[in-house]
Order: sequence, then structure tokens, then C-alpha cells
Amino acid sequence: MFTSSVSDRRKDYRIYNPVPVACEIVNTQGTPIRKLTVMAKDISSSGIYFEFGVALALNTEMKVEFSLPRTNHNIIATVKIKRIESTELENTFGIGAAFTEIQDNDRHEIVKFIEFLNIEKLLEITVRKGASDLHLLAEQQPALRIHGEIEPIDLPKLSSDEISKILFSTLSRQQIKQFEHEKELDYGLQFDSENRFRVNLHQQRGFTEATLRLINTRIPSFEELQLPDAVKDLARLKDGLILVAGPTGSGKTTTIAAMVDLINKEKKGVVITLERPIEFVHLNIKSIIKQREVGIDTNSFSTALKSSLRQDPNVIVIGEIEDIETVKTAIIAAETGHLVIASFHATDSMQAIDRLAGFFPTENRKQILSQLSHCLHGILTQVLLPRKDKLGRVLACEIVFANDAVKRIIRRDELIQLATAIQTGANFKMKSLNDAVKKYLDEGVIDEEAARAYLDEANKSYR
Repeated sequence: MFTSSVSDRRKDYRIYNPVPVACEIVNTQGTPIRKLTVMAKDISSSGIYFEFGVALALNTEMKVEFSLPRTNHNIIATVKIKRIESTELENTFGIGAAFTEIQDNDRHEIVKFIEFLNIEKLLEITVRKGASDLHLLAEQQPALRIHGEIEPIDLPKLSSDEISKILFSTLSRQQIKQFEHEKELDYGLQFDSENRFRVNLHQQRGFTEATLRLINTRIPSFEELQLPDAVKDLARLKDGLILVAGPTGSGKTTTIAAMVDLINKEKKGVVITLERPIEFVHLNIKSIIKQREVGIDTNSFSTALKSSLRQDPNVIVIGEIEDIETVKTAIIAAETGHLVIASFHATDSMQAIDRLAGFFPTENRKQILSQLSHCLHGILTQVLLPRKDKLGRVLACEIVFANDAVKRIIRRDELIQLATAIQTGANFKMKSLNDAVKKYLDEGVIDEEAARAYLDEANKSYR
């Protein structure tokens, strides 16, 4: 069952649909007094929205004629202007007009068009089937990732233009312009009270496509995520740098949300999160939580991170380390008494440290590793493995605490010895990814095929 709010949204869903509209302004007797052509921006079953260089009077009646994609049928209707607003363009006004007279078959054509390009239907299917991702691909059927496997949805193929219409209908005018300029856009899309989607809109070979990651907005507990208690120990630290690493789609954001939730419930302080986009919304419990979205509240992680140091934080969460300035500032923050939790793409602890140092010129590597050896307190690397029974995935974690041996290895750039330090650090709650995967294999939770890739990768990394 879906919430009534979803049903209500679908009754008058508005589709982004730039199309020329021939208009005739009529007098009170219905006689045409002026002809003009406007470009409609949106259409719904109850009216159209267009932009025009003149602020037409409220309640002005017009006869309109336009056609919809996938049909040669012209729609003819009468509309009345109900809303006028300014736009970002000089001497241009946004005008909302409601249908007052329209043939039933014409309205039916509009409803069919809207239903076909309504994102709600695709989101419902994604939630209902328990998929992790929805893929919208040009000239192909929409597809879902379910328990790690890609499965097409039994729906018609979508063109690049139709994908644009579907996704642009969820964007502001400013976001549309940003995508058209940068050719990619990340943003969040709320579906219902419990489910939110992280959307990546992009182009490939000139076609507009999108990937939508399903996020359950309820923050799961450590127990639900099957996170080791050692991760709680990392979240309870007062300062230093904690790296949460793993490949794309390994649940790093969810793990960090659980860590922030624990801090929020146990500590009085200020937590600043820098995210792109915001996926889990935290309410203030014991801590003050400030969530800033890159692209909306700030222009970049590095700029926001520098600014956050002047906002009296105890904890800073970095949704993605992506450049040298972010690394520099994160280290400074960790060295000056802040707890910094940062997400990072890496397959294991050794690669995480090596990649961080790799942001810097070779001649600075020794200095950066020395700084890391002082401020780094722990690394959590995680992967999601498909279960043998096909009932979802399980989380395998590598946990490294920066004890004296680990700090010495980092400082001396002897990262190849990390595997030994992890094995001998079992008393410090350390665990290798290799051991975590083997445990699931020995227990029969995963099969050999699922385990092989990660065991081979781990063995390569520490060879």
C-alpha cells in the first residue's frame, strides 16, 4: 500500500513539456481579439504553465491549441489565467492557466501522456520490488537492481527526450539550467514519509539518462545494518579522522548516518554534515545537527568544510573526499580537536591511505603520511555481498584502529605491512575484509562465486 499523499500527487501531476502553443485571447463574448504563440513549460490534466513577455491579466480567457508527443492529435481547449509570477529572465512572466473548456477525449490524451511520463509509477515499482536502484536508459526499458542483479521492468522503452521530461518534472528551473550547463546533476527526491531517492542525472553519448538510488529515510540501527560494535567505538571518539571507505553502492552513507544518529543520542554538541545530496534527515536530540547540501547550500565540499570550522562544530561529516583542498582541511580539522568522519572510495584500508596521499605531489607524500599517522584514528572499509539464498545482501567490514603499530606503518610508508598489523590487532577489535568475507563463506551465507572476487582483491592488495 502507498500513502494517500502519493495518490494525491498523481491526481494533478505536472509534466515538464516544452511545446509551442497557439493562443487566441478572447473577449467576454468569446470573440478572438489577439493571436500569439507561447512556449508551454509544464502541462497537467487541469492546465498549462507558460512563459511570456507580457503580464497578461488574471482571469484572461484564451483558446489554445497544441499537440503532445507520441500523437499527431491536436488538442484544442479554453483556458483562464489563474496565476502570474516573475521569472529569472528580465521582462518575462510565468503564467499558470487552468482548463475551463476541453473535450473529454483531449483531457484523456493529456492524462495518458502524464501517466506515461509520471515518475511516481516508476518509484512505486522500485519500492514495492525492494530494489536498491532504478536505471532510466535511453532507448531501453527502465531497469532495477534487485539484490545486486539488474532486471528490466516490463514497460515501454524510453527515449532520451522522455527521460528528460520525466526527471525535469522533479526539478526547479535553476536545477534544469544547471544540468543543461554542466551535463550532470545530483539531487534528492522524496517519495513518501519513509523512502527517498538519491538521483544522478547525466549524459552518455549525448543521451540523457539517470540512476536513482533508493534510500529508506528511517535511519537503521547498528544491529539492523549488522555493523560490528567496534564502529560504535569509532563514533564515540572525541577527535581525529575516521575514514568510511568502500566501492560505490556499499552502504557508506547509511553507515555514517547510523554513526551520526548514535552521536546525536549520546552527546551534546554541534554536528555539521556536508552531503550531496542529503539522504537521511537528522532531528536534533542531544546534539545540534546542521546538514548542508553541496549544490544548494554551498558550492563545494572544500568551501563548505573551510566554512564549517567557523561554525563551532564538534563533529564534521564529509560526504565525499574529492580533491586535495578537502583532504588538507579535513586533516587540519582532525588535528585541531574535531571528530571528522569522511566517506571515501577505496576497496580496503591500504588503498584508502594510498589514495589519500595520492592527491598530493610525490614530493609531499612523506609529509602527508606523517600528518595522517597523527590524526587518523580509524578506517572502516565495507562491501555488500549477495546472500546465497537470494534474500538480500550482507555487510562485510574491515576495521582498522590506528594504534602505535599502524601509525608507524603509515608514517614510514610501509603500507604493505598493514595486513600483518590488522591480524595482530585482533585484541584492538581489528578485522580484515578477507576474514569477514571468509566467515560468511564458511557459514554458508554467501557462495564461493560471491566471495571469490573480494578474497582475490584483498589478497592482491596486501600481496
